[in-house]
Amino acid sequence: MATTPTEKYDWEDKERVDVELVEQGGYKDRWTRRLLKIGVEARGIQPVPDHERTDTQYSKIFFLWFAWNVNILTFSAGTLGPVAFGLGTPRYMPYDPLLQPPLLCTWGPKLGMRQMIASRYSFGYYGVIIPCIFNLIGMVAFSILNSIIAGQALASVTTNLSWAVGIVIITVISLLVSFCGYNVLNWYEKLSWIPVLITFIIALGVGGKHLSNPPPAEPATASAILSFASTLAGFAITFSGLSSDFTTYYRSDVSGWKIFTYSYLGLLIPIVTLQCLGAAVVVNVPFVPAWEEGYAGGTDVGGLLEAMLHPTKGFGKFLTVLLSLSVAGNIAATFYSISLNVQIFIPFLVIVPRYVFSIVATAIVIPLSIVGAHRFYDTLLNFLGLIGYWASAYAAIILIEHLLFRKNNPANYDEKLWNMPKRLPTGLAAVGAGLCSVALIVPSIDQVWFVGPFAKTAGDIGFEVAFGVSAVMYIPFRYLEIRIRGHV
Repeated sequence: MATTPTEKYDWEDKERVDVELVEQGGYKDRWTRRLLKIGVEARGIQPVPDHERTDTQYSKIFFLWFAWNVNILTFSAGTLGPVAFGLGTPRYMPYDPLLQPPLLCTWGPKLGMRQMIASRYSFGYYGVIIPCIFNLIGMVAFSILNSIIAGQALASVTTNLSWAVGIVIITVISLLVSFCGYNVLNWYEKLSWIPVLITFIIALGVGGKHLSNPPPAEPATASAILSFASTLAGFAITFSGLSSDFTTYYRSDVSGWKIFTYSYLGLLIPIVTLQCLGAAVVVNVPFVPAWEEGYAGGTDVGGLLEAMLHPTKGFGKFLTVLLSLSVAGNIAATFYSISLNVQIFIPFLVIVPRYVFSIVATAIVIPLSIVGAHRFYDTLLNFLGLIGYWASAYAAIILIEHLLFRKNNPANYDEKLWNMPKRLPTGLAAVGAGLCSVALIVPSIDQVWFVGPFAKTAGDIGFEVAFGVSAVMYIPFRYLEIRIRGHV
């Protein structure tokens, strides 16, 4: 849809002001130019013009997702099945939530927009602040969990290092990678997974003999399986809120199937493999005294992994250090997206260079990680159980908008409107659909602090209900909005 001359001028003038303030302004200019020379990315949430989408190294998105998930936290999520839900060696892993982040990754090359900027075309300029807040909470929480477990692993190597010091070391390393931005982040992710994967293979080789005869488990109930599946869905689907952040520089003519396949495999292989390994290991902890001691009564997953590697003596300590560093790739990529989401949450901060917010995120994550370090499992279970609900509703709404109302056609996203509140949707349809889903999500959830009446018999089906109800309600609400306003 064409813009009026005044609106077109406003957008171009805003872009000019942003560039002048960030790249041509006084002391900032000197500081920014020095950073640009060493490869630091200055661009924030502004859409990437088509002529700047020139990256053809599409396999980088596979390595980013792969490195993001080859870490201790993925292993830990798998242990929740036996520890929290009384399940044995896993026979079921939910794959469906893994489909949504790869699908959203395909939007980056076509639109040149960060994920939450593209979401403005369904949630509106102000309405998108709501999912943006949830997204920020989720990313900070995941960073905290990663920092805790990595700090524990690093501290398990020596008695002279506390969990708190380990947390600080890991978080600062992650900051250095995220600070530099897109190019350095992709370079790091392309290499960082190699020693981590080798370490997991060695741990399996050393401790695999204890996994060959798992103890018999109690018959799994449908309720336990659904609740565990919902928890794992919360682990995967939350990537939906940042998926296209990492694909906006790819050429716009790249095949969507290529980006989808790279992204899907990058998520599927490490998540399913390491979560199954985590479940298999924790089931056998009571029968291996060294593992039980390292596990410290279920509070120290890093210690458990160190105990598995202990037979390799000093080399095992070195491998444990590598495992602790495995989360740096995850935290660094998360800090990168946090820095973008802050500019969407508080729009006038778009003039502040992106990397500043990586520093702010670090300052938040470190103290919260130290405080929560001794309640890791409770934190992990409660967080993963809750975070999937909003992400499921969010994914349903933006997918319906894209497939039904935008006809799966990038041309129906006018990038000139990305920061024009009056020309974007009001967001009332999206927010209304999300709120309507809450009425049925609440009775469908199964959490430590609340079990809804539906969940008492069916298990936790809040994830599925959030997706279905939001999708169904968004359609009539959006049609009504379009009818009243006369355009999408």
